[in-house]
Amino acid sequence: GESGGTAAAPVGATGLTPRQAELLAALRAELDEPHAVSAMLSLLLRWALDTTGAEAGTISLVDHERGELVLQVYDGYGRDPFTRDSFGEPRRRVSWETGVAGKVARSGRAILLRDVSRDPDYLSVNPDVRAELALPIVHEGRTLAVLVLDSPRSAAFGDSEVSFAQALCDAATRPLLRALRYQELLETSTQLGQVFTSMPSGLVLLDKQGKVLRHNPAFPGVWGIDERAITDSFHIPWDLVPLLIQRLVDPLGFTEFCTAGLRSPADIQASTVRLRNPHQELQLLSVPTRDSLGQLTGRLWVVSDVTRERESDRLKSEFVSVVSHELRTPLTSILGYTELLLAREFAPAEQREFVQTVYNEANHLSQIVEDLLGFSRLEAGKVRLNQWTVTLRQLITELTAQLNIHLSNRHRMVIDMPEKLPPAYIDRDKIKQVLFNLLTNAAKYSPRGGQITLSVIEATPADLPDDHPEGQFLRISVSDQGIGIPAEDLPRIWDRFYRVDNSNTRRIGGTGLGLSIAKALVEAHGGRIWAESVPGQGSTFRFTVPVATEHPLPAGG
Repeated sequence: GESGGTAAAPVGATGLTPRQAELLAALRAELDEPHAVSAMLSLLLRWALDTTGAEAGTISLVDHERGELVLQVYDGYGRDPFTRDSFGEPRRRVSWETGVAGKVARSGRAILLRDVSRDPDYLSVNPDVRAELALPIVHEGRTLAVLVLDSPRSAAFGDSEVSFAQALCDAATRPLLRALRYQELLETSTQLGQVFTSMPSGLVLLDKQGKVLRHNPAFPGVWGIDERAITDSFHIPWDLVPLLIQRLVDPLGFTEFCTAGLRSPADIQASTVRLRNPHQELQLLSVPTRDSLGQLTGRLWVVSDVTRERESDRLKSEFVSVVSHELRTPLTSILGYTELLLAREFAPAEQREFVQTVYNEANHLSQIVEDLLGFSRLEAGKVRLNQWTVTLRQLITELTAQLNIHLSNRHRMVIDMPEKLPPAYIDRDKIKQVLFNLLTNAAKYSPRGGQITLSVIEATPADLPDDHPEGQFLRISVSDQGIGIPAEDLPRIWDRFYRVDNSNTRRIGGTGLGLSIAKALVEAHGGRIWAESVPGQGSTFRFTVPVATEHPLPAGG
């Protein structure tokens, strides 16, 4: 025996009284019913307290991986005997290196203490406890749980009570094992369900005929269809294709992909589906599913929207192509003219013409680099607005003087502004950049010349798009009489590196970043930018900036 206690080896149901045998049979009958782990252990603890004379008790599961006891149920303690964590919850985990229950968990043998005060392993949870009986629930040499019974009476647990308590634990072994396995399966199922539900990719489980058995919330979303359309009798492809027929770029190819999975159910298949209005690229992966016997049961589809990734790849390729071309053109001129100047003497007028060309091309290079740096800053979110109250008339006067060097004698600039116009609340340099961009574009894309009109009005709701934010705004318009933009290209002119593909634009050149930068800067001010165009007749770009109401003037006026 141990100091202050007696070690009690596990015993079976032999030596039970007829009444105890009857009670044990009744408990076995109750435990044979399916129970959750906590319900089953609560039932066992109640029986143990009712039949052994113990006043209080606990049952803890054993976590062998972490070497801990995990409290599941307790009863009979006058007050809550457990310490609390920072969330106010009972600390349900304790190391099995401490306490009598920990010793039982490690050894798999019962321990009886008739005087807990004399045992160094005892952890006091109630000062009234005198005797403690701790018993293991063991399966194939592995302790599953520990039952602890406490009593204020030192003689509470005689041989009969110890034998019966151990018999109760033995009777609970298989039901507990069954409940633990069921709980493990339930937790695994719940985790898989959460993964299935929260995956950003669309997932759908099909039977062998293509009927939808289950799908996650992302599946209808990734196709852009109403979730309510996927009914209990929904089949792929027969019910999906009609919903997508207006958007599928290749409906026959998509149908063939679907039916190939039905014809060859054991094959893994992958494909890319392209949709229009709006443009989307979806990556499809179709894999066979099997039951526990390895028999084919259907297919699992994983549908991922790779539009942004493909667009990113396109932009990288476009970036390399555009930048290399746009840098090469001015560099060729600069190198050619400087080589000529170094090779021989020229008349002063010719020298001046060559140097002016080099200067112009160097300016062009500088603008390309500035566009790229501006784009990079916008992408990184590093653009900060320095907004003040600004008079647009003064800003436009400065800008037109600066623009004269970019306009040929074939262009005529017209400014249309009312005399009385409220000031704008803007970052002066950023809006100047937007205007410079739009005006130089107007000149570039009207190569035969013509009138370029810059107009400003105080906007009314009728002057603005339906989705424009509320508030007081000035509307600025830049119109030209140039080559115009086809209707199908208008929505995409704001995309990075996008340039309308025709012989005129290829000849004119440009990085395709100017409008993207302008859009970002205008929207950072809370305004909107849009375009109207008739091919062959010209284009009008309009944008809005907020009116200054009660905002400070810049230093110096």
